Amino acid sequence: MITAEPGPPPPPSAAGSHDSVPPRSPSGPPARQSAPPGRSVPPPGRSAAPPPPRRSAWTTRLGEACVLGLGVASLSAVPTALRTARAGASFLDGLLVGTAVLLPLVTLALILSRAAGRGFRGIVGAGGERLAVLRVALWIGVAFPVLAALAALLKATTHHRGLAGATFGVLGLAGVVAAALVTQRLVALGDRLAARGVKPWLLAVAGTAIGVVPLVAAFAPLAAHAASTTGDAGAAVRAAIVDGAIALVATALVSSVDLSAAVGRIAGVAGVPLAALVLMTATARIESFPPLGQAVRAGGGLAATLFSALEQWTDRDGDGMGSHFGGLDCDEGDPTRYHGAPETPGDGIDQDCSDGAHEGAASLPARAVAGSPAGALTTAAAGAPPAAASGAPPAAPAGATTAAPAGATTAAPVRAASAPAARDEGGAVIPAVLTKTISPAGTTPAPAAPAAAPMRPDVLLVTLDTVRADHTSAYGYGRDTSPRLAELAARGVLFERAYAASSETQRAISPLVTGRRLNRAARDRREWPTLLPENDTLAERMKRAGYLTAAVSSFTWISQERGFDQGFDRFETVYGDAHPEREATGHLAVEKAIALLEGVAQRTQPIFLWLHLFDAHERYVAHPGIRFGAGRTAAYDGEIAYVDRQLGALLDAVARGPRAGRTAVIVHGSQGEGLGEHGPVGHGVELYEEAIRVPLVIALPGAAPGRYPHPVSTVDIAPTVLDVGGAEATAVEGASLAAIATGAERAPRGPVFARTARRAAVVDGQLKLLVIERKKRDRLLLFDLGSDPRETRDLSGERRFEADLGRLREKLSAFESPSQ
Repeated sequence: MITAEPGPPPPPSAAGSHDSVPPRSPSGPPARQSAPPGRSVPPPGRSAAPPPPRRSAWTTRLGEACVLGLGVASLSAVPTALRTARAGASFLDGLLVGTAVLLPLVTLALILSRAAGRGFRGIVGAGGERLAVLRVALWIGVAFPVLAALAALLKATTHHRGLAGATFGVLGLAGVVAAALVTQRLVALGDRLAARGVKPWLLAVAGTAIGVVPLVAAFAPLAAHAASTTGDAGAAVRAAIVDGAIALVATALVSSVDLSAAVGRIAGVAGVPLAALVLMTATARIESFPPLGQAVRAGGGLAATLFSALEQWTDRDGDGMGSHFGGLDCDEGDPTRYHGAPETPGDGIDQDCSDGAHEGAASLPARAVAGSPAGALTTAAAGAPPAAASGAPPAAPAGATTAAPAGATTAAPVRAASAPAARDEGGAVIPAVLTKTISPAGTTPAPAAPAAAPMRPDVLLVTLDTVRADHTSAYGYGRDTSPRLAELAARGVLFERAYAASSETQRAISPLVTGRRLNRAARDRREWPTLLPENDTLAERMKRAGYLTAAVSSFTWISQERGFDQGFDRFETVYGDAHPEREATGHLAVEKAIALLEGVAQRTQPIFLWLHLFDAHERYVAHPGIRFGAGRTAAYDGEIAYVDRQLGALLDAVARGPRAGRTAVIVHGSQGEGLGEHGPVGHGVELYEEAIRVPLVIALPGAAPGRYPHPVSTVDIAPTVLDVGGAEATAVEGASLAAIATGAERAPRGPVFARTARRAAVVDGQLKLLVIERKKRDRLLLFDLGSDPRETRDLSGERRFEADLGRLREKLSAFESPSQ
């Protein structure tokens, strides 16, 4: 080995003493320093490269992901455990189940994110990857409370997503941008603190606190709200969003953590078995005590949502209840047997699974039972009255369809065995013209002594928001969703083919108020417009005719601020007392309507009352004593049954009052609801039958019952009200249906029209033309509703319908011309 001669020490380099040049020999290149055996010496002038990253086996990486996943899932499951404890189970049970449900998803996310992090680290270096993860995690943690506070503010000031969506979008974007700026400042502050010698673990703890604590703070009021409002789907969704945000931030922070070699070896050996132990323990606990699953689901949140999906996965017979993961179905081969099913006495079959199949259900507190999805469980299991568990409407008055008594099963659908609308506790108080109505006992109710009826009757107009005709039993639907409407139709005229003016709420409701279609009414240009004072409203016309006028609204847009109170002596709302898209409002609206009627019952003036019931509108909520199974359609049918129950309560109150014999009743749907028949669900875009064909029943004092099979429009309702009330109807669109309702007319009318922003339709006899407007060329669809009521066969291309197609296009063009 060549050794350099000693000499004076070289000066330090600019890079520091550790970069000093080795000594040179007098006559040759710098001497090479000796290196340990087996390791190459870097070339002269280059510093030693960092050691390659430690490569671990996939089993070790999986074990590390399981250990870290357990930590993240446990933290994310704390809110679930708190809600489960509030629902009546234990905190530890909730923590165990919540951790087990979230663990697979969190572990998978960690595996993918850590794999992506290794690749990202290879491109930008270790520091860049960790800094990016820290920034994203902090950004989420800061932005989410800002968005939650904004959403809470908008919820307090508006009750419909259409009214607040644009505002939330604009302000939310500004809040997210501001959160990004704050995050950048926080990261820069962390860099400065690190440069001053602050320990990295302190900075990591502070970053975690900044990212997670605001989320927990935002969760606290949501948890309290969810605990106090059983069945509030909105609270459950908000809790799920908060749970997901906590899991996301925690996963992002943990994904860049490198375990030490010793900890990594332990995790590689114990991580997978430990995760498997948690999953098996939670599964065993749930299977041995199914009510625990109901308690988890009652609290809502992310774990509850995933848990519900697992339970539904085990529902093989389609009755809406599974047999595992907390499901209480005792017979997966029979859809008529499940916990809460209607029991048939004496048949020897345990339909409601009450003979010990799930003994633990009786021990579950009422809150967890009442909070089960779709109303599958009733408080009968806990021995509490049904109404007490939901906070939804009280039992309907006598004659209305009610829930079963306390301690009985109340999950059966509403049945038509309820008493006629015109009965009271003592016998019958009904108009003399209805003395042929037969009671359930087969007796003929005695006619009430009629009040001194004036020439003009009271007019009660009831709007059922988002109710389609073919899902009401009054129109032949298989499920008994509307027995009270059917009773009304039995003493009035049912219009078999009534069409809404539009499937859009704005266009559908406006003609009821102004007497004109929305595009021809005085309004501003907002999406949810304000009706201007230039309109001569229906209420103003009735008031000039001598009527007392009153209205009760369940929907925020139908408000004084938007001009709907014009002409009404009393204008009441209920959306301030309950959220119309998250809670039941029908019982509140009916209570106010009954109070208004009772307040003027002794007045000699006739009364015009408009009642708007919103509950059939999405989002659907469960109601005690009403159950039609699982799924969107069953939930929608349940809402119709609930609205029908409220209609029955109102009709009972009218029948008991002194003005029963002088009241004209008009009940109609505002628009329908698509359930996927032609793709979209909901309403507001399409004009297929499910979206615009609605129920319409008119019962006038002294008129004979009947059915009218020809098309009419809800635009005809305003002139009908004015005709019945003897008010003038100048410049009002539509034609009165009063002659049809009295039996004086049965001939078909002209075509009816409907429109949305990009659709137009005309129905003439059995033919229907649907126009889908496009930029270049409109699409035309022609249906024969007589042979194809579901609109599955387009006839527009068949030559035999060319003349009909041209005729309907001309009618539609003439109707939509500016001169009309």
